[in-house]
Amino acid sequence: MSTQQITCPLCQHPERKLAASWAEWEDSLSRRPDGPMRLEAGRACGVAAMAPDLMECLACGSVGMSVIPNGEQLGQFYSHYHMTDGFVAKAGKKVARARKRLRLLSLIAPRAGNGQRRFLEIGASIGTAAEAARRMGFEAHAVEIDTDAIAKGKELFPQVQFIEGQVDDVPTDEPYQLLYGAEVIEHVPDPAAFLRACHARLDRNGLLFMTTPDCGHPRRPKALLDWHSVKPPEHINLFTKAGMKALLAANGFKRFWLPPHAKPGMRIIARKT
Repeated sequence: MSTQQITCPLCQHPERKLAASWAEWEDSLSRRPDGPMRLEAGRACGVAAMAPDLMECLACGSVGMSVIPNGEQLGQFYSHYHMTDGFVAKAGKKVARARKRLRLLSLIAPRAGNGQRRFLEIGASIGTAAEAARRMGFEAHAVEIDTDAIAKGKELFPQVQFIEGQVDDVPTDEPYQLLYGAEVIEHVPDPAAFLRACHARLDRNGLLFMTTPDCGHPRRPKALLDWHSVKPPEHINLFTKAGMKALLAANGFKRFWLPPHAKPGMRIIARKT
């Protein structure tokens, strides 16, 4: 069952205003190269029939869908939307990019009592960040819901340990020292539950690293629908830094850093205390 989202799911402010209607979103797709695919996928999964508007929080400025699709609808959407082949083609470049990000993180991530460090890539697709972490000495794990992506990942990176499912499906008996979620949290129906699940799987002083589009960035296009990161129901929530900080603080992360970024994207480093 789909869920009506009245209050801001990030800062819990009770009031939001209309940022764009679903009809305006569908109209904007005629101006986008990926428009036909998104139009077809939105209608095939039943989300278009609900016509969820995009709503802006009056407090934190974050933007999200007024109705949250259910799991079946999202599954149908992604069955009409395939990116795995593109990730495979760029696998080498994506591993190299992840290694650059991990250089700093590896210096500040803790070690377990036995001196080892465990790494989990969330929403991993083919597991390029997990492979980068493995090459840097981590015990590398990756969790992904797409079975096709997992199959390709296992073929490319056989030493990465893949888990089928979502972060909730990852066992909590052995904590991780570093969790990595690049462009993931904007996809999840319940970002608060997502952060709680991440917190539960981190070791004490462990790090959570995330990236996500920054809806409040000064270089974001003024017209919301001109921004390439607006793509419901693939992206359910688009965060501002104020919204992200409120969400982190409310779900167990009291120490976090959101460094400045030249492009309209957000980087988050949060530590479990």
